[in-house]
Amino acid sequence: MRILIIGGSNSLLKGGYVQGLAQSLQSYADAEIVQISVGATTSLSAIGRLHETFNGQPADFILYEYGINDAGHFAPRPGGAESWLLCFHLLLKVAARLYPSAVLVPLVLAQQQHFSAAVPNPIYDAQIRAYQELALQVVDIRAWMSALFLGRAPDWMYRDPAHYETPQATSIIGALVAQRLLALKLHGGAEPLSETAARLQSLSPFAKTEVMYVPALNLQQFTQGPVTPGHVGNRLMQLDYLRMLPGSRLDLHSEMFPLALFLKSDPHHDNFQLDLTTPEGLAIHTRVVTRHADTETLPFIYSSIPLPLLWSHSLLMHYGASQLGLSVPLDAGGAQSGFDCYAPGLPGAPERHLDLVGLLLLVQQ
Repeated sequence: MRILIIGGSNSLLKGGYVQGLAQSLQSYADAEIVQISVGATTSLSAIGRLHETFNGQPADFILYEYGINDAGHFAPRPGGAESWLLCFHLLLKVAARLYPSAVLVPLVLAQQQHFSAAVPNPIYDAQIRAYQELALQVVDIRAWMSALFLGRAPDWMYRDPAHYETPQATSIIGALVAQRLLALKLHGGAEPLSETAARLQSLSPFAKTEVMYVPALNLQQFTQGPVTPGHVGNRLMQLDYLRMLPGSRLDLHSEMFPLALFLKSDPHHDNFQLDLTTPEGLAIHTRVVTRHADTETLPFIYSSIPLPLLWSHSLLMHYGASQLGLSVPLDAGGAQSGFDCYAPGLPGAPERHLDLVGLLLLVQQ
């Protein structure tokens, strides 16, 4: 049984629910757990990770855990539930294309403030509604825990407002996930992603929106100035990227719209100049910060920047032809916009650069 784990930081905790899942599956199934999670970002980054890690090997299950992350990014924004739904439907399309025989199993966790099912949480409501419409085999930890503990989280449940405590809470979560996966493996009852994607076509408002992920190395032909390919890795991931130094520029004229940029951010990141225009009259010219705040403690962070959220509250817009210009200014500082979790460049950084990993493009057919 091959299981892909794609989620946020709760899926990466040392001693977290993934370890509890592996321990619970012992003696019951020969399980291979493939970890492709990345924290402090949205489900859009999950789309990038699916593409960047795909090697042609099929999977039995894809465990999808981004509820806390997406709630944190989308709930504060008007229309956040619709933006999340776009991200989820795009992710499902991509997952079905790469892993048509896999079963997608959403894992719904909750921040401490949303532990009780009685606490309003519009993003949670949208997620459960979407999963039910698609007949997905959701593992709703929020509902299960809230019912078990009568809406009051025990003192040992959370280590901080957004993460469950290890091993007390995470071992329970891991066992519940293992129970569901074993039942599906032994008794069936869940359809493969190929069938889920077919149902999505009749249910989704984004059914005619096509998505394409372009690795940065494929974009080098559209660059000028000091640009070199690079590679970096750690125990969690291996990344190919395109390093753009001050004075470099990427120009891409396309029939599609750039929804998100994927970055390998490190302490040498500062900002890039974004120039984006469309035939419909959109004209964005702004400097965008690219240093992820977590690089204050980590060597690098993989993440993404949803471009429409730089100038609006929603990801929903017309996706069509565009002219994208992306350049690294010669002078430091002066950023005018930024996405969540990104911070201004550090003063005195010896070498400023932008490490581009990929680009997500959309078009409405």
